Amino acid sequence: MKDFWEIISVILLSSVKFSIGGIPLALGLGFPFFKAVTTTSIGGIIGTIMFVYVSDFLIIWWNKLRTKKKDGVIKKRFTWKNKIIIIVKRRFGLLGISLLTPLLLSIPFGCFLAVRFFKNKERILVYMFASVLFWAVSLSSFKLLFPE
Repeated sequence: MKDFWEIISVILLSSVKFSIGGIPLALGLGFPFFKAVTTTSIGGIIGTIMFVYVSDFLIIWWNKLRTKKKDGVIKKRFTWKNKIIIIVKRRFGLLGISLLTPLLLSIPFGCFLAVRFFKNKERILVYMFASVLFWAVSLSSFKLLFPE
């Protein structure tokens, strides 16, 4: 029963904080390589599916809220954060966002950015799944390369 709760906690943490939470927790609990990759990948994939579709509803809600406030006229303000996001989008595209999401960004924020800028959800999901699997194998392999 203890093993079941450890697996559930790794899956839940991996669905939100992949490289900072899920992988270190799995390796800290002493999961073997295949179990660590499997549980963290399942968590990352579940989080990706959930946050891609939740982000879509948040964007629709936010756009409705903004149009009600400004009487249909949306005034755009460019801040330094907006400029950085636009530079990343133009320079790296969906591939760059999906590769950075599990490692540096959190899965919810990366999925939100991807849905905000790219409309093809199937493509977003495929890129995010591939990125989650890549980082799960890469980060979990540290245990194989550097045993205690």
